[in-house]
Amino acid sequence: MARREKEKEKEMKSVTIDNQKYFFLKIRWVDIVGTSTLEGNTEFDKLKCANIITEAYLYDIFEEGGREYVRTFSSYSMDPDPGYGDRNVYPIEVFDKPSQKAIREAHRAMLKG
Repeated sequence: MARREKEKEKEMKSVTIDNQKYFFLKIRWVDIVGTSTLEGNTEFDKLKCANIITEAYLYDIFEEGGREYVRTFSSYSMDPDPGYGDRNVYPIEVFDKPSQKAIREAHRAMLKG
């Protein structure tokens, strides 16, 4: 492992659950916004997607149907058995490019153990 990668991994906040290290990320993504009210053109033109910031631990990345997905959790329990809360799954495309890079780096570090 390159020296810079080792240093970066040490800087990343993590938690170990059931002998697996999970890295904490602050990730940015775009969410849909909808409304069911009847509005005119002026209000319709103001409708935009929401830019969301999520702080969570990376659980994994997986592929299904030719698409990549990211699973995260924000809370956890160690007793009596490990458990994960505040869980989400996202298509990786919703994340901005820097967040996608951070997710992939954290995932590589997780796989290295």
